[in-house]
Amino acid sequence: MKLEQAILEEDTIKVEKIIKESLNENPKDIQLWIKLSLTELQFPFEDYESALQCLIQVYNIDSDNLDAIILETGIKWHSFGFIEEDLFKRLTKVRCSDSKKMAIIYYIQSLYYQYNNDKINEKIVLQKSIKSYNGFVYPYKALSQISSSELKFKESKELLKKAISNVQKIYQLDEVYDFTDIDTYIAEFITGTSMSYSNFEEMKQLI
Repeated sequence: MKLEQAILEEDTIKVEKIIKESLNENPKDIQLWIKLSLTELQFPFEDYESALQCLIQVYNIDSDNLDAIILETGIKWHSFGFIEEDLFKRLTKVRCSDSKKMAIIYYIQSLYYQYNNDKINEKIVLQKSIKSYNGFVYPYKALSQISSSELKFKESKELLKKAISNVQKIYQLDEVYDFTDIDTYIAEFITGTSMSYSNFEEMKQLI
């Protein structure tokens, strides 16, 4: 069975097996390590430590790999609920000419400040994110929440409307997508440009 077919059938066990076999032949293939990391996040594995170990393999090949540091941050934020100091420092050292990637880096820096309840610096990096690229969802949503906490309800609502307008893809309940694709992961869990129908409707209810 080919990898694409296993993904289409949502057979995560088979997907893991195929990727590992491919890595035995090509152990320095960064994209395969990232695909394996994303696969380890899926049911029935949900093995966040193994997913992070895959990213260590990526760093051994390319210590400055942007997709890896974005994925590492996403895993730690969504699985453990915080971003440690060392990871945050690495994020602040990232320099990239790609405006979309820098917008993502600034946004995930904001998660560190959010966890530490530092709204001033959270707001600063969220604004940097939007200045770099204004087509993502979650930076606007986060700024909307800050504005609401400051009792700036009109501003909060306008920011939320902008966030909603930036949603590009709404997944239906039975829709199949490539869970090994880093761009798909980033769109759903980092930028918010793709989201489930229920999450989209929930966000609309906040207006």
